[in-house]
Amino acid sequence: MKTWLILSLLVMCCWGVWGLLGKLASRTVSSQNLMLLSSFGFLIVFLLSIILFHKYFSFQFNNVDHWYAIVGGFVGSAGGLLLYFAISKGDASKVVCISAMYPALTVILSFAVLKEDITLYKVLGIVFALFGVFLLSK
Repeated sequence: MKTWLILSLLVMCCWGVWGLLGKLASRTVSSQNLMLLSSFGFLIVFLLSIILFHKYFSFQFNNVDHWYAIVGGFVGSAGGLLLYFAISKGDASKVVCISAMYPALTVILSFAVLKEDITLYKVLGIVFALFGVFLLSK
């Protein structure tokens, strides 16, 4: 099995469990406190990243790609916060399925910004995924 596929499956497992744990915690924890508490988990990963990857770290103020990485981290974290708010108000199965449609936006943005190809398979994948979200949200 290819490395990228193994890693992608691990991501799917981590994020699937993340949604479940967030919903379980939201039974008695406010979404605001849930974000604060879960930040401890992010902190552990951050500290492990520093320990494991510190020799690769560099930051150049005038390198726009470094800023993309920082803003990407901010936007991803904001998405996590919004997920906790949403999951505390609705069914985990619905919230996580709808929020998991973010690759469709990535495909569209990659076409518009990066000039990547949109193939028939990508369009069909998005259509089927949207149909799947529709079915799962009923």
